[in-house]
Amino acid sequence: MSWDASFDGRDWNYTHNINQMIAAAYKAATGDDTDQAEGPLGPVIGPAWWKRLDGMNGMEGGRYLGKILAALCADPDKYRAMNPGNRWGDYDSLVEVLRDMCAHSLNACCDKRHWEVSG
Repeated sequence: MSWDASFDGRDWNYTHNINQMIAAAYKAATGDDTDQAEGPLGPVIGPAWWKRLDGMNGMEGGRYLGKILAALCADPDKYRAMNPGNRWGDYDSLVEVLRDMCAHSLNACCDKRHWEVSG
């Protein structure tokens, strides 16, 4: 299972196994908790961090992703310790994906484009 994100003709996806890591980084950056995913698979999916990103424009999305990245990069050992035991997803490849998403979001030419994200 994974989340899927689209913005300005680009698509990304990543395993839900890292949702706890992203939620922990967002909380470290902002102090805010992330709501759990709903439905019968909610407990397996974990925090639905992508729901905040869904509908944001480029600048909003870039700022949101930037907060997550700043926390992840400030304490890599903490977040690498959260790598899933099944090895589906890991800190280092997640940071690469989020950096690409953030850069693409911030480089959008205007705020008319919006993120479409689902889990």
